[in-house]
This record gives sequence, C-alpha cells and structure tokens, in this order.
Amino acid sequence: MVEFEKGKIMVSEQKILRLGILGAGLWGPNLIRNFHINNQSRVIAVCDKSPKRLDLIQSAYPELIVSKSFTNLVNNKEIDALVIATPTKTHYQMAKKALTAGKHVFIEKPIAATTEECEDLLRLAHAQSLHLFVGHVFVYNAGIKAVKRYLDSGDLGRIYYINMTRTNLGPIRRDVNAFWDLAPHDISILNFWFPEKPVKVSAVGAMYLDHGVEDTVYATYRYTDGMIANIHTSWLNPKKVREIIIVGEKKMIIWDDMDQNHPIKIYDKNVTFKDNDKKLIDTFSSFHAHIHEGDTLMPKILLNEPLKAECEAFLDVVLYGEKSPSSGLDGTYVVNALVAADQSILADGKEVKIKYSTGV
Repeated sequence: MVEFEKGKIMVSEQKILRLGILGAGLWGPNLIRNFHINNQSRVIAVCDKSPKRLDLIQSAYPELIVSKSFTNLVNNKEIDALVIATPTKTHYQMAKKALTAGKHVFIEKPIAATTEECEDLLRLAHAQSLHLFVGHVFVYNAGIKAVKRYLDSGDLGRIYYINMTRTNLGPIRRDVNAFWDLAPHDISILNFWFPEKPVKVSAVGAMYLDHGVEDTVYATYRYTDGMIANIHTSWLNPKKVREIIIVGEKKMIIWDDMDQNHPIKIYDKNVTFKDNDKKLIDTFSSFHAHIHEGDTLMPKILLNEPLKAECEAFLDVVLYGEKSPSSGLDGTYVVNALVAADQSILADGKEVKIKYSTGV
C-alpha cells in the first residue's frame, strides 16, 4: 500500500491484482472464494470445461465472467495473473501459455509432471520477469510452522527419523498415482523444515484397485546427515490420517492435522547409553533405567486457514516482491523428489539418487 498526501488528507492507494482462475472443480471454488474476499485481489473471470460448474460459479458470483475457453482468459488484458487448479497433466501447457502472455502464475501442486517441464517454466518466468508460485498449502499451516520453530530451536537434538502418514479411503484419481497426489504435501513440508534436501529415495507401490496407477506407496528418503524420512500414502485405507512423527535425540514431536484441539504434542522422551561401560545391564529393569520418559507438552496453537494464508502470500509475492517457501523453484524440488520415487518404484524399490534442478 502506497500513501501520498493530497492537500491535508492522507490517501492510501491500494494495490490490486486482477485474477483469472482456471478450474472450478473440487478445489477451484476454494481459491475463488479466498481471492474474492481479499481486498488486494479481484477475480475477473473463471474458466472450466463443465457448463454445470460454471453455472454454479455464476450463481454465486454473478459479477464474474465465466468461460469454457482457456484462451479467453489468457488473452484478457484486464487479467494480471492466472490461478491454475486443473489436473496435473494440464499444468505445463497452461502455465507456459500464461507466462508467454505476460501473466503471473499461481499453480496447484505439483507444478508439472516432469522435471523438464518444471525447468522450462522456471526459465520462461525468469525471462519474462514474472512470478511463478506453487500451491504447497501445508507450508502455510500454523501447526507446521510451529513445528519448524521447535526444530530450529535445537530442543529436539539431532533428528533421527521422521514418519509421515497421509491416507484415506479415496478420492481415487487416474491422472497421477497416490504418491504424486498426496506426497507433495509431505515433501514440501520436509523442504520447509530442513535446510538440506534428501539425497536418495527407495520406494515401492502397488495397484490394488487395478486402474493403472499406484494407489498405495511407501517411500523412504535419506539425508546426508543420516536422517531418514518415510512417507506412506494411500487411497485405500479405512482411516483418514494426516500425521507426522519426528524422533529426535532429546525429544519427539507428533503433529496430527486431524486433532483440532492439540495438533502438536511434544514428548520429553529419549534413550541414552552413556553409562553402559560403568554398569552391568543384565536385566530388563536395568535396561529400562536408560529410557527417559518426561512430560508431554501440548502447546496451544492458534489455528489458521492455510489456504487463506497461501493466497495472501501469493499476493505479497506479486504486489510487493516478498519471498515465499512455495516458489517455482521450491515446487520443482518437490517434483525432483517425486520423479526419483517413481524411478525407484519401477526398479522394484532400488535406491535412486535424486537429481535436483539448479534453477535458471
């Protein structure tokens, strides 16, 4: 916001970003709502292939232009940026056309289907001096940000391993497998929490529903410091789980997104063997003496609406040049890790080295 003096009255000039939104399916309406209510953005038009979806949008937002033509939004000179919430296979071509037309891009995860597509979009955005932003919504989650503060404090000591579970009974997709559908959340969280990225991955998957893509995947990522992170994703599970367990040298943390009252629990628990050379450990009880079990802390977390925070971050990036943890390069790093996991699945779980993009 820029303030200037007009006579004796201070007047505020509000920056406004004019948006077109591509995709009005399951997730698109959430983006429409958040950008519609923000006073720094104005939704101009919405595009979708389904006339029924467009009728629903038009009835809720009669002032918006609705269209079945993506080209109409790309060519609309009133639109400064395009928000892409369509199937993954369409991301690259849509984003490329939007950037070529001189429009900033907000694109839902994953940014594209291959490393090569991601790198092409990065180069194009750089050449056009445009912003490319990826919808990794969990890096804007209040609980995830709180966990990062605990990790950064060093209170947990060295991190041994992380176990991440993201399961549910559906929804089933056919354009990507369960890992590409769900794991981008967890990989983006790992990259947000830690300065170093994983270097290797081994993964296995199965197609129990027999629709051509893996509905259940287990992947283990390795770091240079010895930490491992295991990610379990599945559309074929009786329980919806969004849980991360962090095991540290001194303390442990559990983040449970399904627990609205206490999403974070910090356990003062650890195992030490420092005095083993001075003591004879020959009974179960004497072994237990080396397991420390202290208090469990459940800090009060002021929950937020992560998507609202994400949309605000995009506006701050474009309007004010702010940095975010979900830039085009951040999104590309996630795709690099996904591609390596796919390679490991095809190689029956063989460990694969992750090749990271270097940016522009």
